[in-house]
Amino acid sequence: MSLDRDAQEIAIPGDVKRRIIKDLWPWSTSIVPDTALPTWDAYFQYYSSECRDWIMYGNGEYTFVKKHKDVTAIARMFKDDKTKSEIISSLLPWDTQNRTDAIKKRMAEGAIRLTARLTTMVDIGTIPQFAQGMEHLEHPWNDEATKLKAHLTGYFGEQTTDTEKSRFGADITAYNIQRYTGIRIRWTNNLADHLRLVDDDTKLCIFHHLTYLNRHLNSPILPTDLAKETILTLALLFPRYDKDPEKWLRAQISSNKSEIVIDPELLRCDRVMPSDRALDKFKFWRDELLTLKEKFDKPRPTSILQFWHDRRKKVQWFTFWIAVWVLLLTVFFGLVQSIEGAIQVYKAYHPTAS
Repeated sequence: MSLDRDAQEIAIPGDVKRRIIKDLWPWSTSIVPDTALPTWDAYFQYYSSECRDWIMYGNGEYTFVKKHKDVTAIARMFKDDKTKSEIISSLLPWDTQNRTDAIKKRMAEGAIRLTARLTTMVDIGTIPQFAQGMEHLEHPWNDEATKLKAHLTGYFGEQTTDTEKSRFGADITAYNIQRYTGIRIRWTNNLADHLRLVDDDTKLCIFHHLTYLNRHLNSPILPTDLAKETILTLALLFPRYDKDPEKWLRAQISSNKSEIVIDPELLRCDRVMPSDRALDKFKFWRDELLTLKEKFDKPRPTSILQFWHDRRKKVQWFTFWIAVWVLLLTVFFGLVQSIEGAIQVYKAYHPTAS
């Protein structure tokens, strides 16, 4: 059986990947052809990394998951809309070593957390005492009487902030955000961190897994329309057929500097209709987009390079750079005069012998 393989393996065969995709999210019946498998590399890097961390931690006593089939079996329980308590009861008999009740409960909890992360790409809880680079949900799935979708719906609540008919301008792209404001892009595998500003608003988290989101358009687990709306935010930030942003994004994808494999499907985002730029159309990411728009409209440049790139206000831009050139020329000619004066003084005291 193809799924009867170690879940923490790094090089997962193509047929196993297809089976995992099909069993994790069976509501999408589309078959993944060989030509489309490379677009899943970003997800499966995350999948293997998560499985290794959880399975190898604490001598394997923090999760019941050992094989790919364990992941897909628990994912089916999520799809069947079982409560967390019901899932725990189903997992406890998986113990074959007569462990204590406390350890079995801990392993069941770990298996649920791991599978929920793999299924939803949302950090609902970390391994105890395990250092994590990114933030996770502030309210882990602790209520055993709830179901996974209800827990996620409670977190990704609909936002009702009055946008005053604001629109997300076509010039607000990830490429321009970095050039004009100095805010750097931090690619994230955590959907909950999408569009979040971190590190004193110097970095913008972007959930880049477009391939995964397309698979979740009809998801019975994620809140309704969350995947669709997230895809639209990516289309806003990564416009297709825009030469400079596309060139920048290709460089990001091919770069070896990031530990995260970036989903190349970002290069194929759909075009955004003008009507889709109205912020009041967004239910889940409205506040984040509004904050990002405010940062973009009123940037605080911290370098000369940002002043040079930001040419949205032509008059101010020309005035500023004319002033800079006048200052530089004044300093230059002042320096020349000073040197000439010093030479004349030197000559006065040290005349050239005739």
